[in-house]
Amino acid sequence: MGKNKIRVIIAGALICSLFLGQGTYAIAAEQTNSNEVTASSSLRLQDDFYAVINKQWLSTAKIETGKSSNSTFMETEKALTEQKKQIINDLLANEKNYSENSDEKRIINLYKNALNMDARNKDGIEPIKKMINEINSIKSIKDISNLSYESEIGNTLLQLGCDTDLKDVTKRALYVAPTYLSLGNSDEYLKPTENSIRVKGLVENYYIKILTLSGYTEEQAKEKVDNTFKLEGMIAQSITGREENSKNDNAIDEKYNVYTIDQLDALAPNLDIKTILKNNKVDNAKKIILTEPKWLKALNEMYTEKNLPMIKDYLEIINICSAAPYLGEAFEKPATEFLNSISGSQGEIPREEKAINSVNSLLGEPFGRLYVKKYVSEKVKNDVTDMTKEIISTYKDRINKLDWMSGETKKKAIEKLDKLSIQIAYPDKWEDYSKLQIRSYEEGGSLWENIENLVKFEREKAIRELNEPVDKTKFVLPPQTVNACYNPTTNTITVPAGILQNEFYDVNASKEKNLGAIGAIIGHEISHAFDNAGAKFDADGNLNNWWIQEDYSKFEEKVKKVRAFYNQVKLDDGKNVNGDLTVGENIADIGGMACVLDILSKMQKPDYKAFFEGNAAMWREIETKEEEDSSLQYNVHAPNKVRNNITITQFDKFYEAYGIKQGDKMYIKPEDRVQIW
Repeated sequence: MGKNKIRVIIAGALICSLFLGQGTYAIAAEQTNSNEVTASSSLRLQDDFYAVINKQWLSTAKIETGKSSNSTFMETEKALTEQKKQIINDLLANEKNYSENSDEKRIINLYKNALNMDARNKDGIEPIKKMINEINSIKSIKDISNLSYESEIGNTLLQLGCDTDLKDVTKRALYVAPTYLSLGNSDEYLKPTENSIRVKGLVENYYIKILTLSGYTEEQAKEKVDNTFKLEGMIAQSITGREENSKNDNAIDEKYNVYTIDQLDALAPNLDIKTILKNNKVDNAKKIILTEPKWLKALNEMYTEKNLPMIKDYLEIINICSAAPYLGEAFEKPATEFLNSISGSQGEIPREEKAINSVNSLLGEPFGRLYVKKYVSEKVKNDVTDMTKEIISTYKDRINKLDWMSGETKKKAIEKLDKLSIQIAYPDKWEDYSKLQIRSYEEGGSLWENIENLVKFEREKAIRELNEPVDKTKFVLPPQTVNACYNPTTNTITVPAGILQNEFYDVNASKEKNLGAIGAIIGHEISHAFDNAGAKFDADGNLNNWWIQEDYSKFEEKVKKVRAFYNQVKLDDGKNVNGDLTVGENIADIGGMACVLDILSKMQKPDYKAFFEGNAAMWREIETKEEEDSSLQYNVHAPNKVRNNITITQFDKFYEAYGIKQGDKMYIKPEDRVQIW
């Protein structure tokens, strides 16, 4: 958000398995204009396992209005939305029973305010006029450095964040990260692709529409947009891009640069860093970590009176666009059209669903507490916890049997698994929101006031946490999330309740089917502790080399083989998977499957077909062409079909279960298969 000057910066530390929004690896699938996918009836599973197992679904699945994909994840998300609707309806029916300072009342007010288009339309641009006037009143470059904590303007020229100190994970440090860029990454400016050129044009058009709605002529708006992209283009030259980072296994190490305030001031004297930190109430930081020194030095050179008009235009556009989704329909419509153009979606999701999504994203934890109370059983939590412990135990056995790792390094790896924290379904304690005010329009509040109060609440919490001990028990994801993740700084895997349903986990399904789905996901998250990034963090979560050098050199060679293998994987249209961008996720996919297959091998007469077919069903997905192209270029996960077809072909049990032999398209020579863990 515009005012959120203090925010959590991941700084390369949090490795999340963001399953939603991935591309489709369609060897024998064809996407039609009606968003239907049909698989050829002549397909053999020996040639395309994913397409055959998912044939019925692929031939009937459609992408809903306002969406750019459909998948097992999206279907589970849809079921989750229905559950959220019921929670909201129950709250509305019992509204009179809740106190003014209850989480239930906060959720009701935010939901109603998001739905109240009459009030939002009546307010129009009024909620952000003060911010626009404040930007227009800036007379010098010093005025930007002097922006106070209470300013309406979010200074995204440099991003300040309170996050875990990567080399002392007991404390939270201040991170200084690069300028926010409209196109997301410096490569889009310096190494433009056909897709990024398309996206830039759409962003420019959107910015112009928003500015004209804000009172500027089209000519004035175009000049501001041109200035913004000129400034971002200049800054982008000093920011390390996605491609370079993806090929550099030392990227995390290189972003850990400790500076004192005096050293920052010496590096960027024009910015007056001391004033900026003081005005943001973080000048008491005991440790400051600068992620990109080259960028800060370059920003300092651009931070001049000559460039003030460009900087003001940039700040104005970013701040107005941050606010636009929370204003009236006049601002909301261009945003919907823009997103549809970007992703290839059509129409828009129902307004009720939009309001629910707003509550879910802005009040995720309070809403999650209600979700858990109504829908999540302790039995599910206990069952999945037991499964997770079994997978961890199996992982230890696998590490002990590795033929390429020395005993000393194995001991450290086992220690990391011993200290691995497990967070399943929901947290044991909940955050206190009693100091957050969310007023309805009837009470004199507004949706924009709600947003400002939420930003202030999160910002003040971050400031309080600076220099303080890290709460390692805090859930990274709200419980009503269809996702899972691993956090290396706390050495924790988190599997929220939202994903423990449908094709992912069924308490009545066979163990083999559940292992093929949620078991593979849990194994995937554990494997992130030992992927090319996670392997750099020790058992306590510190960025610290715990390897014998000879072992780490062998590990690096194995990582290179995974990169090279996936770089050769081709999609239907002849495009390649980006093996460098996706390497960490590919290592985790293979490692997770290896582990759960070991569990099956210890069962009496295991049903391997139920396991592999459950895995294939989990990954089924269709996307718009635009979403596919974007995912292939930007997503750190390989396309879903690759995550099924390519992963399973690394294991002998797949070949045995289905009689895969040389000459079949699913066949990979044993010597060409890749596996680390």
